[in-house]
Amino acid sequence: MKETLSLRTMKYASLTILMVFTLFPFLWLVDTTFKGTEEMFASSPTWWISDFTFEHYAWAVGEQGMNIGKLLSNSIIVCALTALCTGLIACVSGYGLARFKVPGISLVVVLFVLAQMIQGPLIMIPWYKLASAFSILNTKTVLVLIYNTMTIPVAVWIMSGFFKSVPKELEEAAYMDGSTKLKTLFRIMVPMALPGLVSVSLYSFILGWNDYQYSLILTNSLAAKTVQVGIAEVMESMGAANWGGILASGVIVILPIIFIFSFIQKLLIEGLTAGGIKG
Repeated sequence: MKETLSLRTMKYASLTILMVFTLFPFLWLVDTTFKGTEEMFASSPTWWISDFTFEHYAWAVGEQGMNIGKLLSNSIIVCALTALCTGLIACVSGYGLARFKVPGISLVVVLFVLAQMIQGPLIMIPWYKLASAFSILNTKTVLVLIYNTMTIPVAVWIMSGFFKSVPKELEEAAYMDGSTKLKTLFRIMVPMALPGLVSVSLYSFILGWNDYQYSLILTNSLAAKTVQVGIAEVMESMGAANWGGILASGVIVILPIIFIFSFIQKLLIEGLTAGGIKG
């Protein structure tokens, strides 16, 4: 059925209203970070900035303030390692689930999905005791390990769906040319399943980036804690004295995710939809 002009206009108008409603709080947040303290707490707030300043961002990145640079580096290292490990394991395991017929493989897939129900407070005490026993408490290593236990099941399921969608004839042709299974996987299968790999990697990165509870309980030093915990601790201790700096820190934390997503959003959406449907 051909879409009429009025229907199309209503569709785009609805999307525009939804977009404005969604983005307005974030835009107001950004706008506020450039206001002076007095203007920020004015009884009649306005959109236009009369006292433009970068003092809140200077406080956020300064060593005498938030020192968000160190916290950001911790989060980036932990999340990048999580995404790397998840992507690698999901590729190999997803390929195995898609191509090898092993007794009980369907049960394994079900267990992967059910594992997502056992998270949070249910496993916090066991994780704390394990981390303490292996002397990895208050390190980045324990965060990478626990984030991977949360991301790998879903990642394997998505990647297996992608590998199932790749024709077996491509693999058979590679085998006839003398290619090994491992070489076929990384030179033929993985490039064709790149949208899925990007989606699971970004999913893993964002999950670790947004985590608060595990980092709060398993880390307590500046060398290991992530940016989410750092901001929360500053809010508890002195946030009321510098809300502008807290807001500026929030903007800085959001920017990496926006930057990454803006470049790979097409692959991410394609990966999540294709993996979920074909899996």
